[in-house]
Amino acid sequence: MKNSKKTSSRGFSLLELIVSTAMLAALTTSCMVIVRTSYTAWNRHEDDHSQRQAGLAVLKHVVRQIRQVKAVTAISLASDNSGSLTLLDTEGNQLVWEHDASSKEVLFGISAATNVLATGIEELNFIGFKVDGTTQTTEVGLIHSVQCTTKVNLTRPVGTDAITASSRVWIRSW
Repeated sequence: MKNSKKTSSRGFSLLELIVSTAMLAALTTSCMVIVRTSYTAWNRHEDDHSQRQAGLAVLKHVVRQIRQVKAVTAISLASDNSGSLTLLDTEGNQLVWEHDASSKEVLFGISAATNVLATGIEELNFIGFKVDGTTQTTEVGLIHSVQCTTKVNLTRPVGTDAITASSRVWIRSW
């Protein structure tokens, strides 16, 4: 009688292990390229969104305040793209908005613009209108409507894209 032992080969050979490791490395590398590209696109989208929202937030803030004030006490020229606006509220406070062109910030404050309202704003423009709504004026006693315009730049791979938002609001207390 012969004693026959059958050996079963359970497991991986060295060649199979090397091939599977190489396949896994190739798959991981291709997945990381996709993840990195998606992450870059997501960051660009998020930056664009925050820049757009900064410009819109300034507009909303100005519009809300203008609707509730007594009068405009100072306004920059319509051609000034780094504008300023001063309003007199119902409690006698001077509300001030100013654009700092060097830092691209919009500042706001009571009596003096000292607090940063938004960053990344390229231009801020205020235009005062007479009661007819079409005639521009800088004479504060005649201003019944104010148009506020913000401009932000979105960075693109081939340059920048300028986004402008504007709103016109009437002073309610006239």
